[in-house]
Amino acid sequence: MRSTLNFSFPTLGQVIRFAFDACGVLPRKRGERDGMTEKDKKLTQSQLKRLADEEGKLLENAQAAIDVLVELLAGTVASEKAVIALREVLLDLFDVYHKVVCLEGTYLNNRETIGWFCRAHAIPRLVVSVRKQLLRLNLASEGLRTPSEPDWYLPTVTDEGVTWPLTKALYWTYEICETKQTHFHYPGMRAGSDCPEQTQNLENARQWCKGRSTPSWNSLHWNVARSFERLASAEGSNYRRDVSEALRKNIHVVLFVARLSTDVCKCIVEAFGTDYLAQLVAQFRRHDLWLAPDLDGLRQEVNRCRVEWIGAGFTVDEAWEEISEHYWQWFADRSETCSKEIQYALGLQGEPILAEDAIGVLIVRYREYPVRSIADRIAICSEFKPTQQFMEALHSGLELKSNPDCSDEEVDRYEENLKHSEVALQLAWMVPWLRASVRYRREAYAEAFPYFEQAFERAKYAAGRHQYKLVNQYIEVAAKLDRWRSFKKGVEWANYVGQPVRWLRNALPTNENLGIAFELMKRAHYPEL
Repeated sequence: MRSTLNFSFPTLGQVIRFAFDACGVLPRKRGERDGMTEKDKKLTQSQLKRLADEEGKLLENAQAAIDVLVELLAGTVASEKAVIALREVLLDLFDVYHKVVCLEGTYLNNRETIGWFCRAHAIPRLVVSVRKQLLRLNLASEGLRTPSEPDWYLPTVTDEGVTWPLTKALYWTYEICETKQTHFHYPGMRAGSDCPEQTQNLENARQWCKGRSTPSWNSLHWNVARSFERLASAEGSNYRRDVSEALRKNIHVVLFVARLSTDVCKCIVEAFGTDYLAQLVAQFRRHDLWLAPDLDGLRQEVNRCRVEWIGAGFTVDEAWEEISEHYWQWFADRSETCSKEIQYALGLQGEPILAEDAIGVLIVRYREYPVRSIADRIAICSEFKPTQQFMEALHSGLELKSNPDCSDEEVDRYEENLKHSEVALQLAWMVPWLRASVRYRREAYAEAFPYFEQAFERAKYAAGRHQYKLVNQYIEVAAKLDRWRSFKKGVEWANYVGQPVRWLRNALPTNENLGIAFELMKRAHYPEL
């Protein structure tokens, strides 16, 4: 039988752990070169454990973990701008995950939730974030060389299979170094040659190019770095290659991006299949195409203003950053206004999908990206509409919870109606919340708390904005029972989802303020739930 927790988002700890795994900074197998000091390992393990246990200030801890991840990469991805761009993109993706968990919640199982989230939120945000950071940081000034294929960082999906970005990037590396795969990893290799390290490096590279395995970033970096050293010291001019330090750093940046994309895309194929990956790649390209006119507009704005900015004492990079900040704020405001107008138009139209002639009118006013991307998200969400049974069960459950005369018998009848139905799993947090509320009203707090605790844990990554009252009740009853650890855990979660806590409100959650609220809640009672 499926766990009740299956109908939820991935947890905060799982999301951050996935980011570490995808970036490849953690070793994949025992004995693999990871490039990490014992201090690095302890710090990383500590950060990930705190997030998994959901201890402390969750939002700050998540951001701190991303900073640790970036620090681990800084030593092997030499472009400071590229590392900063990666950090900002990760924070953007985390931000959209955080907001959706807090506000929308989910009625889908874990797999369906991830699939919906990728299409409705992650891909659109990824496209904008990547393009935004490349321009804001003026990464073009680095003069980075990349594979000739425009979207080399995306997998190519055909009827014959998938060509991974890492495969493309490795073959580009051999080409730009004017050598073949064999002599890149084992310069001058011939029959009878015996160098175990180079032989293993070559065999690993062959497996990576065939897509049979994906290395950790540190293993890939070490392999290529050692190959550069061997090329520079190879006997015979036919195999010797003097790859400049700048080009080496350039290649490492390309390989890092390609490996990261490959790792994430392989996870997608494993969970959802190749057709779904092809769908996401096509969506990425569509959004990128829709965004192009906006990017051209930003470039024109920078070209128009930068002489003035530089004359005022700004560097070229500072001019890009300042102008970009203003532009992207305008971009966000325009998108919000466009979204409101589309929602209004849909209300008048009475249909969930915007008519093409209406889209054309809006594009004239707002440009293509906001209109197309919002319409795309609405269409995607219409594929995942909740059932009528779910909506009825949700509303009747909330009404029952607000009824001061609600009894266990009524909760029993409600629970019986949900049995043998997927709705029981989708609303796994509702019945324990109802039972807790019945006991809270008769001030049987010790009996209520196990139900509040069960409802709280089940609702966190599923109930969205519907959990707000539940969280406050969990915090209050924990205080009444002198459960400091549970009380603090509830406050930390409330802060994470942006929910005011009674008797704290806007006060900082210092130990002193928490102690005052803890004592006040022991005496408080709220008849209206």
